Amino acid sequence: MKAIIFIFGILFITNSNAQKFDCASKIIEYQELFKAKKITESFDAWSDVRKNCPKENEAIYTNGLQILQYKIDNAASPEEKEKLVRDVLKLYDQYNKNFPLNTPDFEVNKAMVLIANKIDSKDEIFNLLDSGFAKASQNIIDANAIFTYFSMYCEKFNSGDKKITANAVLEKYSLVNSLLNQLQTSKPENRDYKTAQNAIDNLIKDLATCENLDAFYSKNYPDNQENTDWITSALMSLSGKCSNKPIFMTLAEKLYALKVTAQSANFLALGNLKQRKFTEAIKFYNESAELQTNSLEKAKIYYTLATGLLANDLPKSKEYLNKALTSDSKMGKAYLFLAQLYSNSANDCGKTDFEKKAVYYLAIQTAQKAGIAEPRLKPTADKMAKDFEAKSVTTAEISKAKMNGISLTIGCWINETITFPAK
Repeated sequence: MKAIIFIFGILFITNSNAQKFDCASKIIEYQELFKAKKITESFDAWSDVRKNCPKENEAIYTNGLQILQYKIDNAASPEEKEKLVRDVLKLYDQYNKNFPLNTPDFEVNKAMVLIANKIDSKDEIFNLLDSGFAKASQNIIDANAIFTYFSMYCEKFNSGDKKITANAVLEKYSLVNSLLNQLQTSKPENRDYKTAQNAIDNLIKDLATCENLDAFYSKNYPDNQENTDWITSALMSLSGKCSNKPIFMTLAEKLYALKVTAQSANFLALGNLKQRKFTEAIKFYNESAELQTNSLEKAKIYYTLATGLLANDLPKSKEYLNKALTSDSKMGKAYLFLAQLYSNSANDCGKTDFEKKAVYYLAIQTAQKAGIAEPRLKPTADKMAKDFEAKSVTTAEISKAKMNGISLTIGCWINETITFPAK
């Protein structure tokens, strides 16, 4: 009974102390200083709030991270700096304790604080990343954190760490691949994810041979055949040099069966292409383009078709180049390819010598559009146009043929009308 009374007494004293501390006023005090960029002055008031009002407001932690980082950046000595960095780590622990739903990746954030502030503690950093990725990989959006974790994992494997096998590295590769693929899909404007992907692919190029990837994904497919993220990651890993492996087509067909998307259709198109099933490949590339909501990606698919599978079907190639330009009016390379197609058909589509030269005139105009649409291509476009000039109709020839200000329609597959200048 005395113990119970004692506990209630402690709780009463604690509550009384909390009530005596005016959390609301103190929060306003430090935040006004913080907003006025008086960071040093805000520190003491913020510290009191952190101690006495830990659950009052999440901003206590988000502001606190900025306040402490300011003090770190202005630390007088390495010892003071590390002490402050350690305080940031404690703040992350406190943040997670009081707002756990908002901080699932707090361990990864702690690791990145150590890295950003150049604290030499590799084992600690790796352990924080390893734990953080194991617990909350789907909440991690920092491209640098994903790359850092995988690079440290590879470093341990390459140094002979017996706890990390080749199979474990490939499993980790599959994880980070999946994360980066999801992030590139949800945040296509962020190029950091693609950069991280390329860097990771380079790190593992000696281990991730087609033979090893084929064996790894074939072995693990039965346990993951309903896991769209895992299958997508596998297909991303294989889609470069290894898309001719049988497992690629197996995975592509399964992903498409589970979920029809622009991406799954694209994988299936690639699989059919590698098996030389060209009609099926064209079908699925078209479906991928139709399902694609990103106009730039849609344009890329149409351009790939126009310059690849449909390149020998001139009317179709032109049709798909125009589709690409409709989706992305700044795709200068589509104009360049179309200009080259025109020039290659001058003799076939021109009935007279004048018309043949007129086709080159059209090719010049088309090439010049590339430089306008995409300025970085102007040197290439200008060179191409200059090459065509030697075979094009001249100003004198236009005048001699009395075509100044007159339009000429080129038939054949080109089916374009050229209007010559009045003078």
